[in-house]
Amino acid sequence: MTCIDRDISSFGWNRSPGAWFALFALAAAACSSTTNTDSPGSGGNPGSGGTPVAAGTGGLAVAASGGSAGLAGLGAGGAAAGQPGSGGSPASAGQAGAAGISGTSGAAGKGGSSSAGAGGTSANGGAAGAGTGTGGSGGGGSTRSAGCSKTPTLKNSPSTTINYNKITSASLSRQYILRYPANYDSSHPYRLVLAYHWYSGSASQVFDCNTESIKCYTTQSPFFGLWNLAKDSTIFVAPDGIDAGWANTNGRDLALTDDILREVEADLCIDTSRVFASGFSYGGSMTAMLACQRASVFRGAVVFAGGISGMSGACTGTTPIAYYGATGTQDSGYAGGQKAIQHFAEVNGCTAQTLPTPPTGGHTCVSFEGCSAGHPVRWCPFDDIHTPSPRDSGKSTTWQPQEVWTFLSQF
Repeated sequence: MTCIDRDISSFGWNRSPGAWFALFALAAAACSSTTNTDSPGSGGNPGSGGTPVAAGTGGLAVAASGGSAGLAGLGAGGAAAGQPGSGGSPASAGQAGAAGISGTSGAAGKGGSSSAGAGGTSANGGAAGAGTGTGGSGGGGSTRSAGCSKTPTLKNSPSTTINYNKITSASLSRQYILRYPANYDSSHPYRLVLAYHWYSGSASQVFDCNTESIKCYTTQSPFFGLWNLAKDSTIFVAPDGIDAGWANTNGRDLALTDDILREVEADLCIDTSRVFASGFSYGGSMTAMLACQRASVFRGAVVFAGGISGMSGACTGTTPIAYYGATGTQDSGYAGGQKAIQHFAEVNGCTAQTLPTPPTGGHTCVSFEGCSAGHPVRWCPFDDIHTPSPRDSGKSTTWQPQEVWTFLSQF
């Protein structure tokens, strides 16, 4: 049994977000920074000069010895400017601190303020070097979530054991499955991936496709085949849709996503600059809508056969976001998948190009050129039906999980 959506292009998609989600439900029902260079800190009155310290990863710019680091990450980085030292006769100034690694997009408004580095205190010193880093969209500040250094309280789902976390969102009782590594370290910020199920599917099937008697007929697990490839480097979440779908009535599914992120980031150590959404079919449409509406929150989106037709009319967001799309040529949503990839390529400033046609019984992948820094767009069409787990002719396993993991692990 496979789940093949009807062609929904005839419905038209120049509608509100809620409307196009509802229309997709009808179709689905047929199946059951650029990096700034450093500028030296202001010359201090005589004080001890510091030796520059290399920038930390993730946009943490470290000032010269004796100064605290300026935080750079989600948006413009914080500059750590040295303050005047005291006493002694003047001497040469310390070198500028190294530039912070470019941060990546994170949730708007999550930024912290930048900290000023303190100047040297002994004679023969100069000003502490300034270090800056730039990030993607969002507020400036640290990318470590509030849950870092805390003991988790949310229910984990190790191995094949499913433990639901209950949450009230938009006055509705909802639930999701959380899985974090067995060797979870609360001091280490992890990548986070949210995975949305298809119409008639469930979070439990995303977690383990052998549940509820479906026997992995349409997908790979856990989490679209990404858990095993992540090798304990990533935290995964699978929410449950209402009525086995993502109609987003009155914005309820967007609200659920916001609330899950808030809860998970407060409980676990998350790198908020590396939060991703993924989904198949109806869940792919939900993921694409997040790419439209929450591009300042999610670093990237992975859409498996989302079946979106006329995306440019439904999605008016202009914030760049890394985007991976894959749809089968035998899928009624193929044209919609092509429109979606072209839309996000345009938003990301990529060079327009003719989309390739996959070989008979195979697949091809192409990355757009000229995209804005940190916002790659990759398109992988394949000669197959409506599935997130396509197989090339003569192959017993799907190629897609590894392709997706390669895309995600670049961040």
